[in-house]
Amino acid sequence: MKNLVTIVTVVYNDVTHIEETILSAINQSYLNREYIVLDGGSVDGTIDVIKKYGKEISFWLSENDQGIYDAMNKAVRLAHGEWIIFMNSGDVFYDENVLKNIFESSLTPSAQFIYSDFYVKTKNGLKMYQASYDKGILLHQSVIYKKALHDELGYYLVTNKYMVSDYIFFMLIPYDAILKVPYIISINEEAGVSSANWCGYQKICCDYIFSRISFSQLLFGLMNRVLRNFIKEIGKQ
Repeated sequence: MKNLVTIVTVVYNDVTHIEETILSAINQSYLNREYIVLDGGSVDGTIDVIKKYGKEISFWLSENDQGIYDAMNKAVRLAHGEWIIFMNSGDVFYDENVLKNIFESSLTPSAQFIYSDFYVKTKNGLKMYQASYDKGILLHQSVIYKKALHDELGYYLVTNKYMVSDYIFFMLIPYDAILKVPYIISINEEAGVSSANWCGYQKICCDYIFSRISFSQLLFGLMNRVLRNFIKEIGKQ
């Protein structure tokens, strides 16, 4: 079905936030969608919440996995949609009309990778980030892309040592397939799995590997992060 969207939620032991994410997905006014929830074997009551909404979830599964990217790869293989968006536990759509606004508008025919600005929840309220593919400011919860890209580019790298597999995949997208839309897609938890400082170091190194920055910019970026983290730690004392 044209423009069928698969919404995916990956979760593990997050009973506190899973319900708001599920409600955000099933309340989307765009009805040409399916919803997949993959749980990593939770034991904290998360599964009970998933079962509560079982009739409105297209498919759900709870089993042990090798981490978030393993679960995301499983979801890609299960998806029937032409398009995929990962809205993982704790994150929500900006409002109920996000998908409707995007897919009932006139999309560029060449578009295969859609992204937007995004909000992050902080202790001081919502903070908006200006997303930029060129600058590497992307969040997978605010990215919707065609499943067929995995046939061309492969799946997410599964490893416990790297938490930027989505960023690596995004950097492989053909430039003429990328489209930024004027609609905010998501509101996100500040403490996501890819928010740790060392993930920032990995992203800078990826930018250098993909020739997005020079060697001097790599060194400056790494030193800048070290200095900022040092100042932050001093401030805690």
